[in-house]
Amino acid sequence: MSQTYQSRNQNKLFKAVLIGGLAGALISLLDSGTRSSIKSGSKRAGTILRDVKNNPSYYTDKWKQTVDDASELMKEVQDDISTLSEKFSGLKDSSVEAFNLVKETQHDLKEIGSRVVEAGEELTGNNDGSITH
Repeated sequence: MSQTYQSRNQNKLFKAVLIGGLAGALISLLDSGTRSSIKSGSKRAGTILRDVKNNPSYYTDKWKQTVDDASELMKEVQDDISTLSEKFSGLKDSSVEAFNLVKETQHDLKEIGSRVVEAGEELTGNNDGSITH
């Protein structure tokens, strides 16, 4: 019983929405601007449909070309993304190598600095670690 009641209410709702939509469309047609817009839109749609009907191969070829172009563009984008990914990966590796090189160089520079201090001490005969002028 409740299913019958629900289906009747849904059916009434659908009818009311449909009638309201039709009434709104009819009222909007009272405006001359709306009528001329619908008229010109209908003419354009009719012209397009006639063209498609008279020359379907042109439109299918055009559609295929558009799909092919989009597909080619997607391949290019995918290749560009892959290239960028490889570059970023290489940059990451290079950054790690550069950081390690700086650390090694820092250690080497400290050793060189110590040797220069030692050489300076030997030249001046000063063993307390300070260089005098």
